[in-house]
Amino acid sequence: MSRFVSFSAWAIVLCGLLESAASAQSPREQIELKDQSCYSGLIESEDADWLTLIRIQTPRGRQTHLVIQPFAQSQIEKVTRLDAEQRAALQKQIEEFRNRATIEAVRMEAIQLKPSQGEGRAYRHYQSKWFALDSTANEASTRRVIVRAEQIFAAYRQIVPPRTEPARPLRLIVLGSMDEYQAVLAKLGVKAKIANSACFLEDQNTVVIGSDLTRLAAVSSQFVAQNAQLRRDLSDLEGRLPERLRAVAESLKKSGLSNAEVSVEVMKERLRFKKQIDKKRDELRQSDLQIDRTFKQSAGQMLVRLYHEAFHAYVRNWVFPRPQYDIPHWLDEGLAVLFEGGLLEGNTLRVDAPNSAALAKLKADMAGPEPLELKKLLAADEGRFLIMSATRPAAVDRYYVNAWGMAYYLTFEKRLLNSPVLEQYLRRANAQLAPAARFQQLIGMPRAEFEQQWREYIRGL
Repeated sequence: MSRFVSFSAWAIVLCGLLESAASAQSPREQIELKDQSCYSGLIESEDADWLTLIRIQTPRGRQTHLVIQPFAQSQIEKVTRLDAEQRAALQKQIEEFRNRATIEAVRMEAIQLKPSQGEGRAYRHYQSKWFALDSTANEASTRRVIVRAEQIFAAYRQIVPPRTEPARPLRLIVLGSMDEYQAVLAKLGVKAKIANSACFLEDQNTVVIGSDLTRLAAVSSQFVAQNAQLRRDLSDLEGRLPERLRAVAESLKKSGLSNAEVSVEVMKERLRFKKQIDKKRDELRQSDLQIDRTFKQSAGQMLVRLYHEAFHAYVRNWVFPRPQYDIPHWLDEGLAVLFEGGLLEGNTLRVDAPNSAALAKLKADMAGPEPLELKKLLAADEGRFLIMSATRPAAVDRYYVNAWGMAYYLTFEKRLLNSPVLEQYLRRANAQLAPAARFQQLIGMPRAEFEQQWREYIRGL
């Protein structure tokens, strides 16, 4: 038997050892990729293009948390699945950590775009398991928006798991300019001019988002061109390496060096060439970061509105659909603000960290001479959350940040968001109760005592 084993064989053996260690805790589903890397966890969702895996991570000295990681189906070599009973046990274990999750971004280059037409416009079309997206923005910006949309929908599913299936597909429309935004809204039958840069048209099950992406594309075109050249340079270097090594080896052999000496010199040449490749890869990484920073700086507000309005759509489609459920405005808007404050850390998204802007405003309101009373928040109608200009006026913003604080507290401290008591609270039949009496059933304690605990919690964040 040969004492040499191929890299591929070693990788498979190592994968088996790693997954065996994970299985010692509890059985996990396993993903083996074509590059021989292996991952274990619970398959959260799957469609023709993507498989999303929930992995349980326990870093030394830190809390256990979840990593939600998407894989392109084209990357996957083999999938090992659990039976129904094992999946249920793993799902129960994962429930404990759903509110502590980071969501990895999908790979931009694996996104499948197709041309489409609608509202008198040519679109770039993307079909997800959760939504269809049509965009008039350029290809690079469209791909970046899709990456963020997939991430935020994964976040929705972790904190507010789907309970039903939508009656019809959800559509997202991303427009490259605000002029296009108003024009498309008119085509969709919206007569009033909407000041906000995004909206959820519930009757049409469509989220429409306006942006400045067309101008952004023009500004960042130089960065994009440089990035494309770096990719070509890197591909050229990687492609030339085998031929370069062959030429060096042949030249050295002709000079009379022994095979051992040739091997040493070829290894040196490989290392020299690899340094060039690594340097080019580093330049490409820095270029990618520069483009991403430019995108986030210019498109940041658009992403906030996308996260906010898409959450309203997600809840109506997958969690608490009309007419069976009635979601009070404070909870609907509070949770939307929770998600709009999603924290981008590198290529991952977190939504469990407090929304820093909302927290600062809420603390200021609580420290003021007349903080907003909880009973007023609970009774707030749609008008209290109505935005008539491009920014939230102070009076409206006050209700938004208090709604966020209450939603955050119920989600991450009280863990009521996925409880049977919340489902009962939201049932249409309970909408007839007075808001304070209805809320009393949800919290199961005197409202004044609850309000005091909530305020102390917010002050301590």
